[in-house]
Amino acid sequence: MTALTLADAPLATPVTVVHVPLALARQLSRMGLRQGTSFEVVRRSSGGGRVVAVAGSRVALGGSVLRAVAVEVAP
Repeated sequence: MTALTLADAPLATPVTVVHVPLALARQLSRMGLRQGTSFEVVRRSSGGGRVVAVAGSRVALGGSVLRAVAVEVAP
């Protein structure tokens, strides 16, 4: 499969994290986003952010994080 950034991930489609930059790994891990985690983008904000549903929670992410995290559409 081809990886894309989280910023380009489609809405309401399961995706799996394939790469998290080391600089963001600890912060995102606390939110439940680690390499291998599957989740969905549930909303796009007007400012370019996204809300994702992961592990029973909803997490808001900004543009710089979205562009740094690589995901694949889950099979």
